[in-house]
Amino acid sequence: METKRPIATNAAAQALTNVGVVEEGENRGRWVETYQAAVGIPPGSPWCAAFVRFRLERAAAMLGTQIPPGFPDSGWTPDYSNWAKSNGYWVPVATAEAGTILPRIGDLACFYFAAKQRIAHIGIVVEYAKLWGVVTVEGNTGPDIDAGVNRDGDGVYRKVRTWSELGAGGGFVRINW
Repeated sequence: METKRPIATNAAAQALTNVGVVEEGENRGRWVETYQAAVGIPPGSPWCAAFVRFRLERAAAMLGTQIPPGFPDSGWTPDYSNWAKSNGYWVPVATAEAGTILPRIGDLACFYFAAKQRIAHIGIVVEYAKLWGVVTVEGNTGPDIDAGVNRDGDGVYRKVRTWSELGAGGGFVRINW
């Protein structure tokens, strides 16, 4: 039986309420700038990781608690995967695809971009994993269907992601709180 993870599941539920938020200018707008402020990055900055951190912070606050110390407070996506790898909370996409350890609601999906040689996009898992992949909510992405992973879009969208879309070096950050 899965242990309760109230921050993770609350963050996922709240992320769904943000679907439809769109930028007002390039990486700007009331909500976008609220996400950016959560990690101290200036307006106009890429904001997918800021969205994730904001949702986790708000979920913790709604529950009268805080995110555990040491968890990244950053707008830089590699910080989240690096933290997970260093602390034993990383699930490689190959492990998830094999069904060995599946991502759960509230875990973080980290997308690896070969051209950048790093994790370069992040979202929140909002449905239990399927045989083919996961359903996420992501900030700073687009409504595109067949264009792959858009890491410089115009808003918050619910996305259906296949395992391959996470990239060979992609994976999941387990959120156990």
